[in-house]
Amino acid sequence: MGSNGSQRSILVVDDDARIVQEISSALREHAIYDVLAVTSGQAARDALRQSTFDLIIADWKMPDVDGLTLIRETQERSPDTVTVLMTAFGSPDAAAASHNAYVHHYIEKPFLMQELIDVVVSIFPAEPETLPAAKPLVLKVVLGGDAQVGKTSLIQRYCTGRFDPMRTMTIGVDFHLYDLQIDQTPMRLVVWDMGGQERFAYARRAFYRGTRAVALVFDASNRASFYNLTRWWREAREILHDVPMLLLANKIDLPRQVSCEEATQIAKAWNMPFFESSCASGEGVPEFFDALATYALRASKPQPAEELAIAAK
Repeated sequence: MGSNGSQRSILVVDDDARIVQEISSALREHAIYDVLAVTSGQAARDALRQSTFDLIIADWKMPDVDGLTLIRETQERSPDTVTVLMTAFGSPDAAAASHNAYVHHYIEKPFLMQELIDVVVSIFPAEPETLPAAKPLVLKVVLGGDAQVGKTSLIQRYCTGRFDPMRTMTIGVDFHLYDLQIDQTPMRLVVWDMGGQERFAYARRAFYRGTRAVALVFDASNRASFYNLTRWWREAREILHDVPMLLLANKIDLPRQVSCEEATQIAKAWNMPFFESSCASGEGVPEFFDALATYALRASKPQPAEELAIAAK
């Protein structure tokens, strides 16, 4: 199987035939996906031995081969395959899944089919030329940086206008969607919030695929998070090469350990615009996300590299 041009291949496995049929039908109706649906872990294992898939959606509890085993075997054989694990609502398995480096995303049953569609769309944003004119352009962007630099709080502040100082850190990878308009173009920005913990570095690699812009975020009150930007920059560049990148100093309302001048120097060295923000006050947050969306939009259109630049604030 595998991808055919822009067509993505998806393996769906659940021992409940009704669930498999509903998921497969919804995926095929939403977009051009090459979907293989099976109703046993062993059938999925056989398929995985014969072909590679862009995405596997697997139920955890199955009588023969469980979904987590399938996902682990898939990742060992094909690290670029994205994985989604389905678990029962309220099950201890859900918490375990969120800490498992092989699982990129998990969804609890019962779920609305649109929830699963949103997950798949966030993983495989449609190319501009494949979207009907009436639909917003779906663009994927990534926020990278150490744990606790405020990536999730940035998204929350931008989407809701609120700041929660007790916000828990992202485990693994999370994503958020919101609609906006840039240059008279309706857009749906899919923002991936990369968990900064080192144990998730292996899982993060698959989620860079399809990204149109990357923002590297550090905590201006934490010098270690500034030093670690080099690791994040290398990780993103190794996978994405020419995708535009931005630098953001967050938490500027706190006593600074990293000056504006220091951050500006590294931004110039890496040829990226530099922004500052505070989730607590909201300062700089809208400007940062508007710039991120603008870079993503312009990077999605074929044009000379020099035309991608916009004025950095």
